[in-house]
Amino acid sequence: MKKMLLFALVIMASLFTGCKQKIEQAPEEVLSAFGTMFPGATHIEWSRQISTFTANFYHEQHEKQAQFDSTGIWLQTRTEMSIYEAPAPVMATARKLSDRKIDDVYLFEQSNGAAAYYMVEYKQETPFSTRQIHILTDGTILSAF
Repeated sequence: MKKMLLFALVIMASLFTGCKQKIEQAPEEVLSAFGTMFPGATHIEWSRQISTFTANFYHEQHEKQAQFDSTGIWLQTRTEMSIYEAPAPVMATARKLSDRKIDDVYLFEQSNGAAAYYMVEYKQETPFSTRQIHILTDGTILSAF
């Protein structure tokens, strides 16, 4: 019985360490890098997951999310946009692949040298039926879920 209780506690502890934790402020290195990349950002909320710091904020009339490592190195940015702001080849590909209404469009930019891509989400027909497509700026499909 004691072994089962100890096992359950270990499992619960491991689950909580992997979860994002909302924090008041990121380390100075992260704040400095963020301020340089996104001057004038507003409504900033920080969270931390292990050694990755995530800012959710508004910048240049868009809702964004940026991730940094603990030393302030930028990892990626996600920018929410309207279907009218996405490049025409992206939207043409998205419309060809499904007749469902497009719900959200996000631009993903990454520090690892990978090409920027758009994630298009379609309206759900039933719960848990979200469909996503990842498309390069030129309309090339990366993946579809």
